[in-house]
Amino acid sequence: MKLNKLFICASLLVAACGAYAQGEYPQRSITLTVPYGAGGSTDGITRKFANLLESELKQSVIILNQPGAAGTLQLGNLSRAKPDGYTIGMYSYSTATFTSQLMKVPYKREDFDLIGGVAEFVYGIVASPDSPINNVKDLVAQSKTPKGVFFAVTGAPNNFPFLQLQKLTGGKFDQVTYKSSAESIHAVVGKQVDVALQGPSEYAALVKAGKLKFISSASDARLPWFPNAPTIKEQGFDISITGKIGVATPKGVPADIRAKLEKAVHKVASSDEYKNYLANEYGIKAYPATSAEFGKLIDAGFPIMSDMIKTYDIKM
Repeated sequence: MKLNKLFICASLLVAACGAYAQGEYPQRSITLTVPYGAGGSTDGITRKFANLLESELKQSVIILNQPGAAGTLQLGNLSRAKPDGYTIGMYSYSTATFTSQLMKVPYKREDFDLIGGVAEFVYGIVASPDSPINNVKDLVAQSKTPKGVFFAVTGAPNNFPFLQLQKLTGGKFDQVTYKSSAESIHAVVGKQVDVALQGPSEYAALVKAGKLKFISSASDARLPWFPNAPTIKEQGFDISITGKIGVATPKGVPADIRAKLEKAVHKVASSDEYKNYLANEYGIKAYPATSAEFGKLIDAGFPIMSDMIKTYDIKM
């Protein structure tokens, strides 16, 4: 009888310890995956985000860059990760809704739980200082020459304006894809390509130093760091892009762990420290969407991007 009682007590103690351990997430470091290489704007905003997330979760957050396949390699890896809350990843609107419909990818929307929004990018086009391309009109003019235009991007949505211009004007635009935004910008500096489209932090110093020139905002409004440069819309073409990014996990993370992640992610993205960092260092703004809001945006994006692909006959 005593042995039976001892066994029961031991079993209850093990169960209690297990329940306690589960309720104490996180108990070890968390890996946060990034779809592009180190040194670019996505990497930079993620590193600051991870730093602030560590303070909220009281655990280290380790950045793992997984560039490749226009951002889809990282999402494929994330979809196959163990759904225990210790592997989370940046989840891009354009990669999920656009690129994933153009390429054969090893995942689907249902393979992820969306945790919340983080940031919203703005974009501009740059060329080398001695390039004949000074505005969108010049860009289109060169696209109609035998050489055409070679443009550097990291994937969607950066390639949207060029693909749309190609369809609208009949010009020739050839995409060169790089693993990081920094690499794509340096390709313009090195005259390996004609233009690149990235966020302002990637080229602001180079423009100031006279190593690049800014020819157009590719977003809805002029960029705060380049207020004298008109948008593509102002230059005669109804084209603009934005890029929103958030955090996701593999499908099936326990509800209590997911709730803790959602709360922490939203708190960091909403903080003045993170908002100021994005504005001052990258010229972009925070996107502190809840899990439900981010999910609604992503789900609505699939038919929108499908229509764009068909309308503009876009191919990778």
